[in-house]
Amino acid sequence: MKRSLLVLLTFGVFFSTYLKAQEIDWSQFRGQNGCGHPIEEASPPVEFGEDNKIIWKLEIPEGISSPIIWEDHLYITACIEDKNEMQLLCLNRNNGATVWTQSFFPEKLEGAHTISSPAQSTPVLDNEGIYVYYASYGVICYDHQGNVKWKSPLPRVSHGWGHATSPVIMKDKVILNLDYGGDDSRNLIALNKDNGEVVWKTLTQKVTYFKDAMFLGYSTPVCHKNQIIVHRIGGVASYSIEDGSPIWWMPIVTTGTSSPIVVDSVIYIALWNHFSDRENKGTYFDYKDFSKVIRDFDKDDDHLLSIDEVPEDFMIASRIEVAEYEGATHPVSQWFGFIDNDKNHEVDSLEWGNTFDYFSSYVLDLGLIALEAENQGEISIDKIVWLQSEKIPEVPSPIAVNGFIYTVKDGGWVSCIDRETGNLYYSEKLGTTGGYLASPVAANGHLYIAGHRGIVHVIKASNTPEVVSEIRLEGKILATPAIVGNNLYIRTTDYLYAFGQ
Repeated sequence: MKRSLLVLLTFGVFFSTYLKAQEIDWSQFRGQNGCGHPIEEASPPVEFGEDNKIIWKLEIPEGISSPIIWEDHLYITACIEDKNEMQLLCLNRNNGATVWTQSFFPEKLEGAHTISSPAQSTPVLDNEGIYVYYASYGVICYDHQGNVKWKSPLPRVSHGWGHATSPVIMKDKVILNLDYGGDDSRNLIALNKDNGEVVWKTLTQKVTYFKDAMFLGYSTPVCHKNQIIVHRIGGVASYSIEDGSPIWWMPIVTTGTSSPIVVDSVIYIALWNHFSDRENKGTYFDYKDFSKVIRDFDKDDDHLLSIDEVPEDFMIASRIEVAEYEGATHPVSQWFGFIDNDKNHEVDSLEWGNTFDYFSSYVLDLGLIALEAENQGEISIDKIVWLQSEKIPEVPSPIAVNGFIYTVKDGGWVSCIDRETGNLYYSEKLGTTGGYLASPVAANGHLYIAGHRGIVHVIKASNTPEVVSEIRLEGKILATPAIVGNNLYIRTTDYLYAFGQ
């Protein structure tokens, strides 16, 4: 009897401790399973700013990774490029004081987009430690006192933009989406979270639409029962948590940038590529007929197209709101060498036609889709429950609140969709112009939407558009905010902010 009582009391203490940890848990990119919601009821302020509801403000080194939180600790990565130094910072989330800092010096920093940073992957944590992915090295695990527990080297990412995917924990494994390189090197990998050893590594399905190494997939995997759901380059797929074996996969022309969410066994994913976005398509697609090309651009009347005859504003695609971003525009002149198949510096009718057909194959009806999680083997687009193609974002992930799905797109466009039917309630310009890279988060019936230009909009989570507040912070925002209890944590390129009631 005494032993039974002791066991029961011990379990009770463990369970209450577990619940306490879970109440304040924002353990990975965008919180539990990437859903964008705090686990427990939360009431962060809806009106705040530089002199309103601010708890603390801390100047921090360069980085765009998102904050994660465990008990009173807030963790964030940073980079000091002139020292070739990557950092993991542990802060007291109540006052912003530094608890400890761990530095790592890779042989060479990973690359980064011109608006990004080598500190771009958000760590993941549990009660045992913090697991940090550096594309320049691999995964390093620290305990909560800042001691290195283990290191797991991985092939270094050589792409100039680095690799902004984030690790997640599923059961006893650290899962990482290594969606870069050729078909023979794109992997989903599972590490033993206790020692960093590779449990399994599986090649993802062939990238049927994209040429090897042209694109990198940045999305963070999510979990559904025993499935790892991955939005990858050229498709959506599911793999077994136990051994990494493919469960189902759907080839489709997507760049695999935003992360999926799962609600009640349904997956919601924003499928996107430069050439299927109707608003961003260039006038190139008006020139299927090569005779029209010659009529409009052939200056020397040789019935061929040379590079100096291509106008600078002749575009295949252009993300108008972020035209200044590296890689956001695709002028025909930039692709001339690709179109000029025989490399004689002139394009003829056959070369033009073949390339036009190639680019046209990307122009499909993509958008936010709903897809049942329970499938098997290769599935076709017929399995899609519904598709909504209005104002689809490239980077921000969707979020579910009540019976609605919300998306946020460059230019400040917010769309509200019925979760069951896919019907569009509204698509309105509720934010400011420019890029949107942070994913929206939600609490207490409100959405928090952060724009790259440093402006946060708080809107009501309803099927009619209503902006509650607009807040301008110092610096630009690429990191996704975190919510714990009544506190809201926002990282800009210059500062880390804590706001609270």
